[in-house]
Amino acid sequence: MEKVVVQGNLDALKPQERLEYYSKICESLGLNPLTRPFEYLNLDGKLVLYAKRDATDQLRKIHSISIAITNRERIGDVYCVTAKATTSDGRCDESVGAVPLIKEEKIFDELRHKKVSTGRMLPLTPDEFAVAVMKCETKAKRRVTLSIAGLGMMDESELDVIDVTPTPEAGTESSPTLPAGNSSSVKQQSSQDSKQQRQGRGEVPKQTQQRTPSEQPQGTSNGTSQGYRLLDFATGTSPGGVTFAKMKVNNLATGEEEVLIARSPEALEQVNDIQNDSVFELTVEIENGFKIVKSVHIIGNAA
Repeated sequence: MEKVVVQGNLDALKPQERLEYYSKICESLGLNPLTRPFEYLNLDGKLVLYAKRDATDQLRKIHSISIAITNRERIGDVYCVTAKATTSDGRCDESVGAVPLIKEEKIFDELRHKKVSTGRMLPLTPDEFAVAVMKCETKAKRRVTLSIAGLGMMDESELDVIDVTPTPEAGTESSPTLPAGNSSSVKQQSSQDSKQQRQGRGEVPKQTQQRTPSEQPQGTSNGTSQGYRLLDFATGTSPGGVTFAKMKVNNLATGEEEVLIARSPEALEQVNDIQNDSVFELTVEIENGFKIVKSVHIIGNAA
């Protein structure tokens, strides 16, 4: 209870205690808990409540709060709306709602398997601009309602300005999907073309030496070494211009299929030398949930 009162962290409560706390909050404000006026949000490692539209609408009715828009203006790339709230006993309060009129340009990065920002800002489309103007007015009205009602709580219209994406649990991994149409049937030709290109530039491809069991590389604290067989292979280029290869392999030790990524020049050259019937060892490291190939060592051919 001390964490709830002092730190505002509801995560310390048991489910039954959390329900009782929720009901007490609604009771103290005169809100109907059946309409779910509040929702839970993980914010900065704390479980907190934020107010939904049901909460602000009920508060305006309970306290006879009237709202008036006193100003609308565009300041640079930000649209601002000022709302004034007045209660039946003559108390007044004002709050400002603001929304951006530009957005980040994002493109899909195959390496990370998600959309990433290019660093450029684009203006909103007409439809997006209309939605932003309406959202700004709604935000101003709800913020001033919570303020004049004495409820220092975040409104749901403000969730778009904070990062509420849940953090993956430790140990979970995200496996990117191989692009369609790039299968291991073209792997051997791609490898030969790569070798010919390097020979045309005067570069001699490195020959992978056979090693005795005592000479096989061992895994380190930052990586692991396993025996694999190639199932699928694809190459691509990330929006940042980084060339990478995705390998779908069979882990001979566990029998499971895995997806690995090679992106360093040395690793790319080595994976290009892998033939379809090769059995090889990979030293890999986990980075941001991806298995990154560090080195390749051919063992021999599959039986």
